[in-house]
Amino acid sequence: MSEFEKPFALVEGRPAEISFNVSHSGDHGLVAVARGGRLGVDVEERVARKDLDGLISTVFGPDERAELAAAVGPDKLRLFFRYWTIKEALIKALGTGHTLDIANFEAPPNVRAGASTGVFRFPHLPDTPWRVDDLGNEDFAAALAHESDTVVC
Repeated sequence: MSEFEKPFALVEGRPAEISFNVSHSGDHGLVAVARGGRLGVDVEERVARKDLDGLISTVFGPDERAELAAAVGPDKLRLFFRYWTIKEALIKALGTGHTLDIANFEAPPNVRAGASTGVFRFPHLPDTPWRVDDLGNEDFAAALAHESDTVVC
């Protein structure tokens, strides 16, 4: 495990040249493996949360909050988990845990607008592109984030 408890593989005592990440929620699980670059995944069952508005106010950026405020009923819960899993996949890929305030960055605008894939750059790492994939469906939200020098979307 890394300093922030991100797992990594060892081969003969040295870090392997692969990345992997795992997530689970309820009856759903997600495992991803890549040849290189940091990788993160998150999966969440779409179940109601207590104090959803309070959580929204602390973990999302201004545009995300505005989009969530405009959504109602099931659409609000669907968007909440879509944005949440994208942000969780990104911080899991980065490997620093919640030491980074996730309200200080937002999911890529094109993904928030409905695209399944987008490119993201952390504000403090603008030269590092990350591919973000929304993998969710009606039953669960899921996302994958992968660091790459050759992101093509």
